[in-house]
Amino acid sequence: MTNRPELVALRSFLSVYRTGGVARAAEALRLSQPAVSHHLKAIEESVGRPLFRRAGRGITPTEAGHSLAAEVAEHIDALEGALDGLRSATLSGAGPVFVGAPVDLLERFVVTRMAPLLAEGLTVRCRVGLSPDLVQAVLGDEIDVALLTKIEGVPTRRMYLVQLLEERFLLVGRSGDEPYEPEQERRFVGYSEEMPMARRYFRECWAIRPPAPALVVNDFRAVVAAVLAGAGLTIAPHYLVEEHLAAGRLSVLHRPSQPVVNTVHIGTRRGREHLPRIRAVFGALSSVD
Repeated sequence: MTNRPELVALRSFLSVYRTGGVARAAEALRLSQPAVSHHLKAIEESVGRPLFRRAGRGITPTEAGHSLAAEVAEHIDALEGALDGLRSATLSGAGPVFVGAPVDLLERFVVTRMAPLLAEGLTVRCRVGLSPDLVQAVLGDEIDVALLTKIEGVPTRRMYLVQLLEERFLLVGRSGDEPYEPEQERRFVGYSEEMPMARRYFRECWAIRPPAPALVVNDFRAVVAAVLAGAGLTIAPHYLVEEHLAAGRLSVLHRPSQPVVNTVHIGTRRGREHLPRIRAVFGALSSVD
């Protein structure tokens, strides 16, 4: 008989490592906290060194913890994936897939691409959020797949990422508005106080910061509606304004020498990309034009 830790104990260790706490891991695994703590103790006794240390109110991995997670994560996830595939020949046997995205990407790409998967029996639950929060939600197993507009600082060792599309940033105003020059005093409408799209656009085009927004509304569809109503100008992704541009309701007020673009990625926790239901969602989302 082997004296190596059982797979269930390694699974508990990996969940604590990924969620950052025994309580969160126990909830994710549907186990009691004492059971997860017992599994951690068994693993630590087996390797002969502590795998976590206390950090404030939580815990953080030691170097031994990081090393063990790097060694076992792929294998534990692969085993779970194999069991997941054996439980049912259909997508519905794996339970719902939780997908997160900014609201404009959720509306434009996610919900419009799910119909074929729903017909195959997959169930989907959607969540609105911004990239930093969505990354943490993926790593904490709160959601399965996220559409990310920003991956700077994302721990790629723990996240599997696939490029989805390049969004082109356009400086737009109402049809008939004067072309924009940076020395002009013009009102801007922003998605947030920071206006990251505008910051990037102004930095790449003129190496300056954009004006502070006169109006902030945390929904890009509403930002476009405000511009249509004459509230000011905005920097927007091309797919949100192309219909209004084609209809003559909006105009591009500046044309940079090189397009200002940002890459949108699909992400999941590394090791889970092989699961049938995750592969199905990645495939559906990757079919965007």
